[in-house]
Amino acid sequence: MKMNLVTKLQKKGIIVTEYESRGEEFRNRWIDTFFDFNYERRPFLWELFIGIEKGLQEGKAANEAFNKGNKQYCYIFFQLSNDVFKVEDGSELKAVDLFHEIGDYSDVYVVDKGFNWTYIVPHERDYGPYFYRK
Repeated sequence: MKMNLVTKLQKKGIIVTEYESRGEEFRNRWIDTFFDFNYERRPFLWELFIGIEKGLQEGKAANEAFNKGNKQYCYIFFQLSNDVFKVEDGSELKAVDLFHEIGDYSDVYVVDKGFNWTYIVPHERDYGPYFYRK
C-alpha cells in the first residue's frame, strides 16, 4: 500500500520523502498539539474528535477545507504504521488521494508543517473525514 500512495502522489508532481520509524513521534506530537487537555485514551486517535463541536468540520466540509488549504509542506502519518511522509509542493494533494488506504495505512492523518491544522481519514466509513484547525 505504501508504494501505491507514494506513487499516486508522485504522479501528481508532489515531492514525497519517507521517514521510517517516526510515526510514534508524530502521533504523540499530534495528541499534544490538538488535545492539550486531559483526554481519555481511545483505540484510535481520530476517536478523540468524536463529540467535539467547536471548529471541527466533518464530511464534505472537511474535504473542502483540506482541498483549499495550504499544503506547500505537510506530513502524512498513520495510526498503525511508523512511516511518515513529508509532502512538498502538495498543492495538488486532494482529499480523494487519501481515501481507500488499507492495512497499516488505513487511518490517515495529515498535518501542516507547524501542526496548525489536521485532516483525518478514519478506516470507519461511517465516521469522518475530519478537518480541524487550532
